[in-house]
Formats: sequence, structure tokens, C-alpha cells
Amino acid sequence: MQYIKLARDRRKRKSRLKALIFLSAVLSIFIGVILSVKDNAKTDPLQFSHENLEPPRTKPLNNPDISLDKTEAFKDVTDEMADIQKDDISNQHRNESNTEITSNDATSYDDDLQGKDDEVDQVDLDDYDEIEKLPENAQNAINDLLDVADQAIRIKDQFSHTVVRGDTLKDVLEQSGLDNQISKKLIASYPELKNLKAGQQFYWILSKDGELEYLNWLVSQKEERIYELTSANKFKREILQKKTTWKKEVLKGQITSSFANSLKSQGLDTRQISQLSNALQWQISIKKLQKGDKFAVLVSREYLDSQLTGQGNVEAIHISSGGKSYYAIQANNGRYYNRQGETLGKGFARYPMQRQARISSPFNPARRHPVTGRIRPHKGVDFSMPIGTPVIAPADGIVEKIAYQANGAGRYIMIRHGREYQTVYMHLSRVLVKAGQQVKRGQRIALSGNTGRSTGPHLHYEFHINGRAVNPMTVKLPGTSTQMSSQERKQFLVKSKDAERKLKL
Repeated sequence: MQYIKLARDRRKRKSRLKALIFLSAVLSIFIGVILSVKDNAKTDPLQFSHENLEPPRTKPLNNPDISLDKTEAFKDVTDEMADIQKDDISNQHRNESNTEITSNDATSYDDDLQGKDDEVDQVDLDDYDEIEKLPENAQNAINDLLDVADQAIRIKDQFSHTVVRGDTLKDVLEQSGLDNQISKKLIASYPELKNLKAGQQFYWILSKDGELEYLNWLVSQKEERIYELTSANKFKREILQKKTTWKKEVLKGQITSSFANSLKSQGLDTRQISQLSNALQWQISIKKLQKGDKFAVLVSREYLDSQLTGQGNVEAIHISSGGKSYYAIQANNGRYYNRQGETLGKGFARYPMQRQARISSPFNPARRHPVTGRIRPHKGVDFSMPIGTPVIAPADGIVEKIAYQANGAGRYIMIRHGREYQTVYMHLSRVLVKAGQQVKRGQRIALSGNTGRSTGPHLHYEFHINGRAVNPMTVKLPGTSTQMSSQERKQFLVKSKDAERKLKL
């Protein structure tokens, strides 16, 4: 009898809980209908319907760090509905003067994150700004503790890239945020830039205005081409036939102060160190390497009269840390793999949502403000969608920042993916993650909204490479087309076995 009584009590509690959830839903719909009727009584051209409003979820998918007591569901649902409605109404009042824009063109002109954050929750993954404030001797001491990723990112206007199979000049220059017009202009003058080969290297510099002013192309071990911007806004070319020798070497050592300095002591150039950092970024955090950890590097380097020129290519690396071995080995296609030929790059989804949405405002570095007529670059893509639409992480990463700007980006999230990549999500109605939290590809991180300065409900999405915004819809995404053919894989496994033998610690 006791068991029957307990079972009956559990059924009663379940029934009460179901009734509570049902009443919460009914009340939410009732509030939405009343406010919608009130809004429709106005003649504001920026109005939008709440008929498609999706009630905010009380718990993000696949996120064990955030939970909600079911007994508080009723209060949270109604409070969240009120907050979203309040944001919507205040946004409409702020935009009443802009009568030329409708909700179908949902966008904003103040989402470059230059404004002041009214609220912020952030984890410091770089520490650059604080270091720059210190005296020079203190900077030097701290720089010894920085890893290779930090060293590379500090130089924001100099870039390098090793070509992988399938890369075009557009893909290369887009690493620094340059649009396709620059690559088209160069190729029109110098058609040889259409024929890139895996393993070739590029090094380039941007001016203070963000324009390409110098491009160095290592065509082969015997030829180098330099393209330099002239005063006439054209590029002149210089072809260098090189009388140098290349040597393949194995460099071995152990970490004494920092990984970067330990590699520099072996004669590696900043470009090779950056190349190594990119190869290892998905496998091990350089910051977690400790004094005494061992490494071995297989590198091809250029010599001129027994002097290193700075040109080189890292073919493989082996790091021994914490009793584990980590390998990154370059295949003939220019990409890095582990010893078994498995890709090290993480794949990215093209869209940060479960279903594609209509683009209401595309990426446009030359966009003009409709009222002032001034150039206001649109550094992301705007997706028109109902408030409360789930936003997902397009790849694994760490939540770097969560903030709110009343007169700009509204509620927004910044996520860091590896060393080079960062994504940003603006005008959110609700955030489902915390700063410092690790997220997985496909995990819900937020609900879309209409917060901040916005002309209608939408998601503003940005994709950054090396701190520069690029077009999320056209950029060559990391981790795509990384599979090798059967023949390539056989060749790689032979190379991998040889590299493993040479890099034995």
C-alpha cells in the first residue's frame, strides 16, 4: 500500500507541474496578444508582428552549466516575456524618426563595437592592452611568458599564410580582412597570381588605412615575387631569381622561458613560429606548456652564404608535454594532420542558426548611412528572424565576452575559436552561456532579438580572422575540404613515419 501511495503522490505532483507549465504558456500568449493589439493601434512604420514570437527557452540545449528549477518556470517565463517586450518597444521608439526603413530591412548602423559597454562580462584571453601600459623593462619580462600565438597576434598589420590546395588569392588576402576587389585588381595586372600551388608562402603588410601596400610571394625555392603599391595607386612587380640553398634540418630543444623564445633560440623566424602555432592550435594550448617540456621540429630553411634569410617552411613538429606526445605533420596539400592522417582543423558551419534565414543586410565595407550619407562599414551579415530564434555556435570555442550596449550592439556575445578565429553575435534578446565557458559546434548560445539600436528583429553576425572582419557568407571556412584521397593518404603515411623517426625525443 505504501508503494501505491507514493506512486499516486508522484502522479499528483506531475499533474500539478503540467498544469503550471500550461498556465504559464497561456499567460504568455495572453500578454503577447494584448501588447500586439496596443502596438497595432499605432501608425509606426517600424512595427512588427508578435504572432511569430517564440517563448524563450528556460534551458539551453547541451549546456549542463545552466539550469533552472522547474518550480520557478512560471516566474522566469513571464519575466523574460516582459523584458523582451520592453526591449522591442524601446527600440521602436528610438527609431521612430527613421521612417524610410521597414522591419523587412532589419539592420543597424552602430554595431562596430566601438561604443561603450553598459554591461560586460569578459575573460581576458590576450592581455595585450594592459601589457602596453607597463614600463619597457616590465613589458620585456612579461613578453618572455607569452606564447607564440600572442606574439603573432600583437603584429596586427603584418600577415603570413602558407597556401593549401584550393586556395585562391582572395582566400589568402581575406585572412587580413581585404575584400575580393584587391585580389581582382592584382590578378588583372598579374595573371600568374591565379595559379597558386600548395606549400607556397605569402607575406604582406597593410597600411595604417587598412590597404594592401606590400605583398611577398615565395613562388619556389628559387623565385620570389614582390608586389608594392605605388603613389599612382597601382602595384609594381619585382621578380627575384634567388641564388640561395635550402637545407632540411631537425631542431630539438626544451622550453626554458616561453615556447616562442625557445623556438627563436633555435633560429626559427616569426613566420615559422606563427606557422607552427596555426598547426597546433586545435590540438594543444601553447599556454599550458611548461618549463622542461621537449620539442622537435623538422624545417626547411633558406641560406645565403651560410646565413639564414628568414624564409622557411615547417614540415612537422613533435611536442612532449605531461607524458603525452603531440604531432602536426604537413601533407603535400599544405595542410597539417596528426600521425594517422586525421585533420587538425575544426570544421565551421556557414550559418549560426539551425535553419537558413533571409539576409536583410549583407556584408559591405563601403555601406553608406541612409540619413548622414557617410560611409558606415557593415562588418557582418544581418539575418531577419523573429525574436527568440535560437542562435548556435558554428564551431567549438570559448565564450570570450558577453556585454550590452543600449545605443549600439544591444546584447552581444564574442566567441574565440582557436588562435585565429572569432565570431560575434549582436542584438540578442537572451544569452544562454557565460564568459569563459567552452561551447561545442551546434550548441545553443543565445536567442535572437531586437536590442540596442536596431530597426527590427534580426541577428547581426560577424566572422573575424586575425582580428579583421570578413564576409561570413563567402570566406573559406576552416576545416573544409581537408580530406585526402587514398593515394594522398598513402603518401602522407610514408612521410609521417619518416617524420616520427626523425623527431623522436
